[in-house]
Amino acid sequence: MPGPGRNALRINLSDVSFGARECGQELAKRYNAKIVWWFVLIVICTHFCLAYVQNDQPFLNLSEYIQGTCRVPYQYRVLMAWILREGLRIPGLAAISARLPQPVRDPRVFILFVTSWVSLFGSVLFTWRSLTRLTKNEPYSQWASLLVLYMAYFQFPLVFGLDFFLPYDLPSLLFFCACLYCVISGRMLWFYLFFVAGTFNRETICMATLFLAIWGWEESKGREDTLKLAGHVLTQAAIWIVIKLYLHHLFAGNLAETAGATFYYKLGYNLRILIKPWEWPVLLSVFGFTLPLVLAWRKWMRNAAMENEIYLLAAWFVVMMMVGVVIEIRIFSELIGYMALAVGLILYHRFPALQTANASSPTPRPYAG
Repeated sequence: MPGPGRNALRINLSDVSFGARECGQELAKRYNAKIVWWFVLIVICTHFCLAYVQNDQPFLNLSEYIQGTCRVPYQYRVLMAWILREGLRIPGLAAISARLPQPVRDPRVFILFVTSWVSLFGSVLFTWRSLTRLTKNEPYSQWASLLVLYMAYFQFPLVFGLDFFLPYDLPSLLFFCACLYCVISGRMLWFYLFFVAGTFNRETICMATLFLAIWGWEESKGREDTLKLAGHVLTQAAIWIVIKLYLHHLFAGNLAETAGATFYYKLGYNLRILIKPWEWPVLLSVFGFTLPLVLAWRKWMRNAAMENEIYLLAAWFVVMMMVGVVIEIRIFSELIGYMALAVGLILYHRFPALQTANASSPTPRPYAG
């Protein structure tokens, strides 16, 4: 008869075997979930961009934009003009686009389709990494990052009389999401690379500096941290001004957009928009109707810096009331980068069942100057 020691060994081996089987099943489950997520992301990005490029009304003359003769301030957003110009030189591109359906049969629109797809895809990835830093829960953050796609649908493909798209809109979202990730993760060298590229794409990237200032102020622990933060803010302001002066010089001969160019005209126009009830559904649809949720449940973010970043929304709104047309809710598109993080954090802490996924990500490294 086998002794008790041998029976104990057999039981322990059985436990190990069972544990290994459980571990293997869990790993397979996670692997399958990741495959599903990547598939969903790719399909939705493709659907989004195919719908988005249908908004092809000629608000911006692409030929003039590529040649550098478009009206300013639109021509100042020159990064995509350079990408289009170089992209059109790729051998065989026209032959490839000629086999595609309209409107991507136009090689210029095909390039914009590709850059829009990459921008949207990259925005989701940066949001995923930012949420992982904030929640320390990678599986949840991965799925919650799809909030970027949800919000973007309301501000780009869904149109209410705004049936056109501009080359620099989605790249602006990408650069803003990238800058937010760099602040949250403390990768300031990369922040400056995205900030410079973003400034050539659209001037609103300067609001990433405000995000940095609010975040850094909350994270600062003394005089030294405050001085580092001030140095970053001043450096970014100087970079932004230098690039803007260069672009003013580069396109000094371009005609200016004069329709409603004054602050007073834009402010008056926007105030009249806000008091029209039939415009409210469009305005409330910004960020996929999630703005009231964030304002009401702000404290559920459980992150002081993210809670204070709500003032970024207020600052953006005030500026756009004077320089933009608020019924064109695409002018708030960069803020999707913040709103997706805010809604993701609120849902995560408001509904504990969402925290059941294994928190396997590394501890976040906050802004460190």
